[in-house]
Amino acid sequence: MEWWESFFDEHYVQAWTAAGSFTDTDSVIDDVDALLGLQPGAEILDIACGFGRVAGPLSKRGYRVTGIDISHRQLQLAKQRNPGPTYLEADMRRPPPGPFDAAINLFSSFGYFDDPRDDAAAVTAWATCLRPGGVLVMELMHRDRVAHLYGQPIEHPGGVSETGHTDWVTGMRTSTITYGSIVKTFRFRLYTVTELVQLLHQAGFGHVDAYGALRGGEVSPESRLALRAVK
Repeated sequence: MEWWESFFDEHYVQAWTAAGSFTDTDSVIDDVDALLGLQPGAEILDIACGFGRVAGPLSKRGYRVTGIDISHRQLQLAKQRNPGPTYLEADMRRPPPGPFDAAINLFSSFGYFDDPRDDAAAVTAWATCLRPGGVLVMELMHRDRVAHLYGQPIEHPGGVSETGHTDWVTGMRTSTITYGSIVKTFRFRLYTVTELVQLLHQAGFGHVDAYGALRGGEVSPESRLALRAVK
């Protein structure tokens, strides 16, 4: 079993909720909406939608949203907490055919596969299911930020701690979060900003913009990364 097949359960939601990771949802929705630049009625694919914290509010704004996730439990939570979108259990490498006007991939929901060719296959599949001119918005960690931040254990708000190790040869980061009796370990591949932009171009996207956050700003070792790519 891959780690991500069991990681994303209600305990994952409890831990990251306690850490304050979901408190900025309203501003995230505003920023994503602005980056997409779409009109109500547009069709959006939320890749790794989790419990629907972005898909649900976007649906309420008049978009036709399809959320996909590999976690059956997350999709159950999505239907309970954020009804409105169509929720499907699916692998990000095999999204529904669409065509969609846009796709979003948020909260570092990328790089989960041991083989980087699977990451490339996923991004290529996302491009394929978009209409010409369709937009992809990604928001994630990048390699330079991890190198800057994670030299020692991290104490998140709410009593959530995170420890980990980065293999700088393979580019794989292994992290363990602890919140009371909840202990969960996850792995993801780190990419530089340059590598991600190249990956998007190779997948079939044309123009790619890179920002230090969904609301814009310059990319730096201190910032996260937001990418806007147009098919």
